[in-house]
Amino acid sequence: MDSLYVKQLDEVIVTATRSERKLSNVAVPAQMISVKTIRQSGSVRLNDILQEQTGLFITSGSSSNSPGGGVFGNGVQIQGLSPDYTMILIDGEPVIGREGGVLDLTRIAVGDIKKIEIVKGPSSSLYGSEAMGGVVNIITQQPQKDRISAGLRYGRFNALDANLTASLKKQKWGLQVFGNRNSSNGFDLDKNIPGNTVDAFSNYTVQARSVYQLSAKTKLNLSGRYFTGSQNNFYPVTENGPGSSINVSGYSKTRDISLNPALIHQFSTGLSSSLRFYFSRYHYEQSLSKESDHSLYYYDLFQQNFFKAEDQTDWKWQKNNFLSAGGGIAADVLNTNRYNARKSDALRYLFVQNEWRAAGDLTIIAGARYDDNTAYRSRLSPKLALSYKPGNNLRINISYGSGFKAPDFRQQYLNFTNDAAGGYLIYGASEITAQQLLEQQRQGLLSSVLPSAYKISLLKPEISRGLNIDLHYEVSPRLSFSANIFRNDINNLIQYEIVAYRSNDAPVYSYFNINRAYTEGVEPQFQFLINKKIMLQGGYQFLITADKDVLKEIKAGDLYARKLNSNQVYKIKRSDYAGLPNRSAHMANLKLFYEDDKSGWSGSFRAIYRSRWGTTDKDGNGIINRSDEFASGSLMLNFSVIKKIRDLNFQAGIDNLLNYRDPLNLPDQPGIQPYISVFYSFTKNHKKEHL
Repeated sequence: MDSLYVKQLDEVIVTATRSERKLSNVAVPAQMISVKTIRQSGSVRLNDILQEQTGLFITSGSSSNSPGGGVFGNGVQIQGLSPDYTMILIDGEPVIGREGGVLDLTRIAVGDIKKIEIVKGPSSSLYGSEAMGGVVNIITQQPQKDRISAGLRYGRFNALDANLTASLKKQKWGLQVFGNRNSSNGFDLDKNIPGNTVDAFSNYTVQARSVYQLSAKTKLNLSGRYFTGSQNNFYPVTENGPGSSINVSGYSKTRDISLNPALIHQFSTGLSSSLRFYFSRYHYEQSLSKESDHSLYYYDLFQQNFFKAEDQTDWKWQKNNFLSAGGGIAADVLNTNRYNARKSDALRYLFVQNEWRAAGDLTIIAGARYDDNTAYRSRLSPKLALSYKPGNNLRINISYGSGFKAPDFRQQYLNFTNDAAGGYLIYGASEITAQQLLEQQRQGLLSSVLPSAYKISLLKPEISRGLNIDLHYEVSPRLSFSANIFRNDINNLIQYEIVAYRSNDAPVYSYFNINRAYTEGVEPQFQFLINKKIMLQGGYQFLITADKDVLKEIKAGDLYARKLNSNQVYKIKRSDYAGLPNRSAHMANLKLFYEDDKSGWSGSFRAIYRSRWGTTDKDGNGIINRSDEFASGSLMLNFSVIKKIRDLNFQAGIDNLLNYRDPLNLPDQPGIQPYISVFYSFTKNHKKEHL
């Protein structure tokens, strides 16, 4: 029977509760992306597959919290909350190396992924800082039967992605090794500017996972990952004011290594414990020289080391009660020339969660986590969720929780002068005081110190409180609907503000807890099995965002703007205000999947729509309100087709069929991208492998 028609058993998800649960029994907004979906979509990097999911938007990587911006790769936005607030995990452990608050998703290959689990809404009660908006957990493949597989994809701009996987499985021991090479010649979206929009690059990834059954009740897992990437750089930069530019060239290199041993012991049928250790190092280096005389123009070093030890115990202490509790210690060490000295902080944390099946149709989950950090105030993050099934076809989930994000090293310790962009200066909140600024003014280094300087103080964590109401209704085995209604209120948002002016009139910035904001919306989705071979999926997000302080100004009649053509000043109304930048009010997707096991043909067609979104304030009032302050909406059409012949899968496809491009706001989008690929899988005894 064709696999699309067969109703699959409930998939198991781990991220939502930190323990294995059926997806249909999870009480928080969660979804799972299978390896079949990843391969049918032709995705090769994590950002490729996430951008096609309901309610997720892949940003172009500009830092929203730093003056002057900067491109730091592709991050994921969940429920209107920026990439700074989304935790990215690989097999339950955090990926480090955030540049400007953004973790670049293109560093993560998908060739060894078993599934991707996504939890939306505040998740700090389980995962602590950076999980304020949600969690994306990449689950890699476990060692399987003796198997070898290889894949090769070639596309436009000489884009190459090659995978090789080898797996061994004995009675008590298993090993899986995965290797990937991803490279491109880069591309140029504007021929009038010297250099490429994206320069040539090459990335390599090696992952390994070993499993050893020490005894009937004890298992040892060991996994590791190594990533290295390099890119040539060449571009013009402005020097000595507008109209004066020079060409610079050089290189950037990235290395990312992690090691994760874990010991799991089953004391009894209802009691188990896992002891996990984790080490990760991220290293980024960039060196640029002037083309004219080869003198050093810019050098940047960013190295982060992260250590963690954690124990988690799961106990089914009554027939209807399941308790998870644990704790750990972690240390974060940063060495960079962006700060005055090496920086570090230490973390101790405890978490507990109890799941109570109060009745056959009602499940209540309560939990909390306590974080004690040397660099900021301690934080307790509670969460309460319930799942109610009034009938066989309907499930209602309601969850309310608190999330937080600790001030990062950049916001606390940055001490950076950008001579290439007018000489502005940025201080972290822990690096400067009003008294020190006044002393610089007396020395003639500053022309003025603004009243905002007296507000500089130790930063507090950003805090969110989120409510999610999740509805699931199964009309029939072939047709199902779901809808998630959400609201997130965020306090203590960390933003930058001008605190002084240098003697050359360049601004001096620092960071403050000043803003309050909210995001709210609804995400309906559906899935329909049209027949035994065709499945249709769709989703939509309607999003409203706002800075509460801006709304207060509008209500008081204290906020003004200038008309685009006449430059006439007018008073801002609520309808003029577009909310937080880089958010679209409307996003939608429609996906059609086809699979016929008998003929070996399968394929997909995916449409992804995003309405216009705010970019930069141009009339000086600090908000997005004018038509020239928006990027245009877009419709992306992607399709692929696969033909299976014995152990070989041949695939051809086109991403961005309509050739959508926006060099200014989305420089990472190269336009239409045709590709071809082949995938080979051989298992001992020639047992058939399916996508």
